[in-house]
Amino acid sequence: MDHDLQYSEARNKAIAHIGIAVSSSGKIRNFLSEKGYDSDVIEEVIDQLIEDKYVDDYRYARKILCSRSGSKSEGRIKLESRLEDAGIPSEVIRDVLSDKEFSDETTILDVIADRFPPESFSSDPREAKKELAKAIRYLESRGYSASLALASFRKIVDDVE
Repeated sequence: MDHDLQYSEARNKAIAHIGIAVSSSGKIRNFLSEKGYDSDVIEEVIDQLIEDKYVDDYRYARKILCSRSGSKSEGRIKLESRLEDAGIPSEVIRDVLSDKEFSDETTILDVIADRFPPESFSSDPREAKKELAKAIRYLESRGYSASLALASFRKIVDDVE
């Protein structure tokens, strides 16, 4: 198949695959690669799709990050992994995660506020200690460090007193 025909076919398949949404360059690269297109054609198609705004790695990354906000927030390491899996280039990941809005110190407070309001803890100190340990384990499962989780709970308690 000649280059122009292959390019046209690959571009049409990529646009059909994207539909009305925006996609990442990595997802389209993988999709076209699985379809058997040459890497030169794939890169050419991706460049054109970026120019035509069908592919926007920054927008796609922010969409993922926004879907992981509030009680669904995750730590930086988990978010990096999620963005890599979505085919976002590493320089874009670095740029979007450098925003203070997505720092672990900011997002963990959102999770705590949504998931662990102060009234959800027992007034019995031993029971409250168990509940705090469970909350910290939960936050660790979201990609936050135990030390940051404990420091965040301490900050909240200090702010309340």
